[in-house]
Amino acid sequence: MGTIWTPDLTVFSGPKYQRLVSAIEQGILQKDLPHGCKLPPQRRLADALGITIGTVTRAYALAEQRGYVEARIGDGTYVNASPIPELSHAQLNMATCQQPLTDQISTLSDCLSQLAKDPTKLSQLLGYRASPLEQHQQVFHQWLHQRGIEQSVEQLVFTHGGQQAIFACLNALLSKGDVLLHEQYSYPGVRICSKQLGVNSIGVPLTTDGLDLARFEALVQIHQPKLVYLTLNNQNPTCIQYSDEQRLKLLELAQQYQFYIIEDDVNYCLPEEWHTPLWQLAKELDIPRVIYISSLSKLFSGGLRQGFMLVPEALIAPIRLAIHSQCWMVSPLNVEIACLLIKKGQITANRDAIVRQRQTLCVAMGQRLGLTQRWRGLNGWLQLPEDLKAHHLVTALAAKGVLIRNGDDFNCHDNFIRLSLGGAENAAQFQHALDCIESTFHTLIQNAYSVV
Repeated sequence: MGTIWTPDLTVFSGPKYQRLVSAIEQGILQKDLPHGCKLPPQRRLADALGITIGTVTRAYALAEQRGYVEARIGDGTYVNASPIPELSHAQLNMATCQQPLTDQISTLSDCLSQLAKDPTKLSQLLGYRASPLEQHQQVFHQWLHQRGIEQSVEQLVFTHGGQQAIFACLNALLSKGDVLLHEQYSYPGVRICSKQLGVNSIGVPLTTDGLDLARFEALVQIHQPKLVYLTLNNQNPTCIQYSDEQRLKLLELAQQYQFYIIEDDVNYCLPEEWHTPLWQLAKELDIPRVIYISSLSKLFSGGLRQGFMLVPEALIAPIRLAIHSQCWMVSPLNVEIACLLIKKGQITANRDAIVRQRQTLCVAMGQRLGLTQRWRGLNGWLQLPEDLKAHHLVTALAAKGVLIRNGDDFNCHDNFIRLSLGGAENAAQFQHALDCIESTFHTLIQNAYSVV
């Protein structure tokens, strides 16, 4: 007998089938749909919710792909045993920047099924190719053009994620003992690359508009760097976005002192937060001093290791050689999957609404706790009061299964934490995590005051 269960889809965001999957997830977490219970027949649920039976079919199929339910031929759909881990028994990762999981599994499944039906295309993708396929370059070229980023096909270089792009730039353009300037608080992978190559990395202080330009120019004059690494759109970890005045001044300095700017635009921004890259301004002003790096990892999922660079013509050959020395070729199969996702228009799908909703909840929590905070895209940067040390909060939350970042990870020792909001599987789990953070904060503060 089917369960009498009629969820309220208005509390969830996204297409109706995704809302229904979220409702199933929440029902399982809240024990409204216990292990072994039978979901309502598809037609009955469709009539009760005022949606099409096709919507219910798609939702049930996605729930089955995620392992939440099992479809038994001729008998209906049943909830699996412990399909969703309880927060108290599993780690919830708010330390790693990633998109919320919505329809990525079904979308990727569709792309792989489409590819499997084209043996001619598969045979083309399975060979060694020193150069990228022209059709792949065209897809990315057109997609970037639609986003207002002008480039030629020749300037587009594929990589296995943004990290390889960074390493390739440093490997191609710097020698052992050279200096790389970067933001004082920055993505740790930059320092790792520098150390591996014997490059001296030096941090530049930040302001709310970007770099401290006076200090930056002084360091440029002292060290005469060939490269400067910056995250202008969504600075990692501080969530600062560089002002227009900063961008223009940086290009003027790059032209004056003849250095190149690596513009890392990997970190996701909501559409209303995103700013046209420095690459585009450099192109309009005819100052070819910017190397633009981005990827699909923060747009679709971390497992899709599809990165790309836009490179000034004078640097194309050495950077391609650096990538060639690392991996010989970037997998055309991986690029094909990325192209299919782009053509389907499913890179970010309807996840923007979830990110906005979670941002709002996080900001409200920070306000209740009286914290200085800044949010952009998937990340938040929050300063704790002196009474509560960041490493104490990080350790206490880890013991409860909630992982967050200490500012120390980014070379910031001013008692900051970074929260990433994409790790929770559903709204209920996300709210549970925020409640855990807030209650742990209060407990530690009270303990701090009680110490004599």
